[in-house]
Amino acid sequence: MKMTARLKLTLMTTALLLGSLHPSVWAHQQAFENMGITKPRVEKSAPGFALQDIQGNMVNLEDFRGKAILLNFWATWCEACKEELPSMQRLYEALSSQGVEVVAISIDRRNFDRVKKYAKEYNLTFPVLWDPEQKVRKHYYIMGLPTTYLIDPNGRLKGFASGARVWDSPDSIQALTSLKEKL
Repeated sequence: MKMTARLKLTLMTTALLLGSLHPSVWAHQQAFENMGITKPRVEKSAPGFALQDIQGNMVNLEDFRGKAILLNFWATWCEACKEELPSMQRLYEALSSQGVEVVAISIDRRNFDRVKKYAKEYNLTFPVLWDPEQKVRKHYYIMGLPTTYLIDPNGRLKGFASGARVWDSPDSIQALTSLKEKL
């Protein structure tokens, strides 16, 4: 009898907690699931970096503090990377004014001109950085391309995706805009 009362109390408490969650939490989780974004087991800060962009400027991760970031690792020889670049550009055009940043890091070891050529060919206007020694790639444990991390405005890693995605899909937009909300 006592156990039944305890079980009822536990179930009621759980139901109240689940019911009190803001609808955006559910939408955020569903968008991550639909995009195949894996959440980290232990949430931690994104590794910092300073890399040269294709205009020759030094860019730091800290430059984007306060924005939700889609951080993509790619290379000019990666066919799947080429597939998703146009959708990343459309996402950037749609959400950059809403505090969402798209940053692409090329891990090509040589031929910086080829990286610049691809950015021009795909009309990329978001920051395209170059990691020729692949130090940043190693800090993010990139094992295959493309790999994309989602980072919240406080610089915390919120999830990652391996393989190409359609980044301007409604689920992707929901996933990124939800990072701007306090969850």
